[in-house]
Amino acid sequence: MKKILSTTAIAGSMCLLGTSAFAQFVGPYIGISGSVAGVATTGTKTTSTGGVGSTTANTGEGPAGIITPLAAIDAGYSFAAGKGTTIAVGATWNPMKGEFDAKEGGSADTNSNITNRTFAVKDIYSVYIQPTFEINKDAAFFVKGFYTAGQTSLSGTAVTKPGDLEGWGGSAGLRVMLTKDAFIQVEAAYSQYDTLTASIAESVAQTAPGNLLQATVTRTFTAKDPSVAEGRITLGFKF
Repeated sequence: MKKILSTTAIAGSMCLLGTSAFAQFVGPYIGISGSVAGVATTGTKTTSTGGVGSTTANTGEGPAGIITPLAAIDAGYSFAAGKGTTIAVGATWNPMKGEFDAKEGGSADTNSNITNRTFAVKDIYSVYIQPTFEINKDAAFFVKGFYTAGQTSLSGTAVTKPGDLEGWGGSAGLRVMLTKDAFIQVEAAYSQYDTLTASIAESVAQTAPGNLLQATVTRTFTAKDPSVAEGRITLGFKF
């Protein structure tokens, strides 16, 4: 009987020790992240001119990309899901506003009749689920799947603005506990968004005989399936 009780006590102590170590990865947490993101898309511009009895159109297409820094606030809760495993549910929010300036129309050589346009993205957020697997008492590997969205705008009058950003993505990374409460997290992420389309309609004077005094020129801009590759570092605190 004493032997059975002794064995049970030892087993219980081992379980408590394991639970205590793994408890570093269980519970609510909050962090601040900084990252470098590469944004890539295929851009298309179509210009259509409508006059009396005819409509002409021309289209140009080419790759576009930009590298930009980002910052975000990350918060969530990790639930124990078995030995050495947790599942976190959380959200991120990027308080920064990204603006991209472009010129369209006119002559680039003479800088005449050129219109400046500003495309802006703000309030980018994501909601995610994150399974995490303990490597040792201070480190864990995780994978993440997320939905992401944000608001967009395009400057100018007579503009049909693009819709909001919406997309899906995934990431993988490593979390290391610096103390029993503080941690650092490194992660590589990839996300892809739905195609964005915006158009600008303007009236221009017509001089050819038989045409109306005014015709409508519509410029349609399309960013096809924008994608974002991101390297991210997060400093956080677990409660």
